[in-house]
Amino acid sequence: MLSFTTAQLETLVAAGLWPALRALAILATAPVLSNRAVPRAVKIALALAIAFLLAPALPAPPAVALGSAESFAIAGQQVAIGAALGFAVRLAMAAVEMAGEVVGLQMGLSFAGFFDLSNPQGANAAGSLLSLTATLLFLALDGHLMVLGALAESFRVFPVGEFPARLLATDDFARMGGQVFSIALTLALPMITVMLFANLALGVIARAAPQLNIFSFGFPFSVTLGMVALYLTLPYLSEPLQRTIAASFSIFLR
Repeated sequence: MLSFTTAQLETLVAAGLWPALRALAILATAPVLSNRAVPRAVKIALALAIAFLLAPALPAPPAVALGSAESFAIAGQQVAIGAALGFAVRLAMAAVEMAGEVVGLQMGLSFAGFFDLSNPQGANAAGSLLSLTATLLFLALDGHLMVLGALAESFRVFPVGEFPARLLATDDFARMGGQVFSIALTLALPMITVMLFANLALGVIARAAPQLNIFSFGFPFSVTLGMVALYLTLPYLSEPLQRTIAASFSIFLR
């Protein structure tokens, strides 16, 4: 008959509990996986399944009593590490969404956000389109598998029980925030250039023929030209998105 001591049972439970907490924190913050449409029960079951698969390959966790203050500190460590990794991927998606907002502003689509009562955030159509495209590209580029790979790698960089001092480094988060603006500007720069020349052309027309109502054809012209430019720009979105996700992970997992 098999018999286990209390210490052995706590060690066995801890071997699956710490990876489950870290996985659950990533599932709560990473894009797509953190969507409200995904039931909480599914997220918890997925976190437990990931922990069950990772636990045999991980080093033995520190032997601490589960009800002690040290165990609560370790639990907070796992949540902080998982949330930081998920937030890093979320910033990569935010760069694409920000580029869409800038593009929509140049096209004049931001005016519709003031009258869209169903969207309290006032996102324009171009921003919503690029956000949806980035989500589909995230799945097509196996971004969810990259997140799981980063989760497994994080146990090597941030072992259970060690203080993750690198997560508190403000320069890493500042660098990630700077990447959001630089990548968003890089993605939106072709559209900004096209719309700049369009506005210059409309200005010349309005100056040469003052009797024309520039608003009657200027807005449809800007939207049409912007949609064409957006259509030509979308095929080049996958490479910078993949590079940004990899760079976001490398900041913490280097």
